[in-house]
Amino acid sequence: MKQAVTGILLALGLAGTAQAADLSIPTPAEAPPAPAFRWTGLYVGGHAGYGWSDFTAAPTDSYGVEQPNGFFGGGQAGFNYQFDNRLVLGIEADASFGDQKTGYTARFGDDDVAMQFGHDFEIQSFGTVRGRAGYAFDRLLPYVTGGLGWARAEMTFRNNLTVGDTVFLDQTVSDRRTFTGWTLGAGLEYAITDNLTAKAEYLYSDLGTKDFDLGTPVSADLTMQTVKFGLNYRF
Repeated sequence: MKQAVTGILLALGLAGTAQAADLSIPTPAEAPPAPAFRWTGLYVGGHAGYGWSDFTAAPTDSYGVEQPNGFFGGGQAGFNYQFDNRLVLGIEADASFGDQKTGYTARFGDDDVAMQFGHDFEIQSFGTVRGRAGYAFDRLLPYVTGGLGWARAEMTFRNNLTVGDTVFLDQTVSDRRTFTGWTLGAGLEYAITDNLTAKAEYLYSDLGTKDFDLGTPVSADLTMQTVKFGLNYRF
């Protein structure tokens, strides 16, 4: 009899253990991973930076290579497409405006009779249309870029003669030309949010030769280097 009671109690204990196991809290399912950031889409933005150039022309060679430089700002727009292997291809156009200038002025004589002559060269605007190729590390995109470049520039020559306070000769001639050529560079872009990205970029541009009409043709060569920082808004 004692053995029978012991067996019944043991069976009831095992059943209670099984029921307790059935009532345990289930392990919650893991949340699905967040989708990887993709660079595909249109974007527009703005930028600011600093540029320096080498400008050479026959009448100014005796002063050495001119180097107009200065700050600039502007805007850009483009489109990226990201492939499944993380390769990102795109195209971008930008335009910049600033005050990159150089010049030389010489004065001979005294307060009674003075001759003054000189020249100025100023890059008033410039821009590019470029392809971009990069490799996406999620929100970080290093890239190389290259394409077409242009710059609108003005060249001025001055020559005047003064006697006392009277100007006897005042000759100033100027002309504007648009340089065109090629540009190459590299950059780094980072997605701050899903729509806002920040970038830093370096470009080198060889913009060829143009003839300015200053009474006589003046041939000038221009190369540019720029470093800029910008923000883009992705759609």
